Amino acid sequence: MTIEKLTRDNFALSSLDGFVRTQPVTEVYRKFGGEYRLVNEPFTDDWSPARKREKAAEILSGAYIVYGAWLDGRLAGFVMLANALNKNRLIVDSFHVSRDARRHGIGRALFECAKTEARARGAKQLYISACSSKETIAFYLAMDCRLADDAIPEAVEAEPFDLQLVCDVE
Repeated sequence: MTIEKLTRDNFALSSLDGFVRTQPVTEVYRKFGGEYRLVNEPFTDDWSPARKREKAAEILSGAYIVYGAWLDGRLAGFVMLANALNKNRLIVDSFHVSRDARRHGIGRALFECAKTEARARGAKQLYISACSSKETIAFYLAMDCRLADDAIPEAVEAEPFDLQLVCDVE
């Protein structure tokens, strides 16, 4: 596995065409009386070919700091970070590992890369608006994330079912 910043030299609009974004979800966290509990709410999260091209265009826009993990010559995962800090936090805008490349340490390596970038930019924390699926939250908890005390209102409004998380980077 190789991790590097994604640029026009190593990434193109077609680079996500073979990316398997599919995530079958059975259980999600929902808040009841101030406490999160798992509930059965099955769905499949996926990207259409058009959405993959839109995401590739976002990566190429220069509006984000983006690191990609390459495995056997293909993009196996990526993390998109905001260019500016929000209250000493660097926002993880998007973070995905191709379904066929999961459980090989790629997510952990990309998350550590995001923490390193955050430290380099003077951030104290990473901020993540995370899908509330059982698997996604389990990953972030394993990365030492916790619920944010000071959620970003725009993030909550954009994704009301997401869990707002932070992770110390120091």
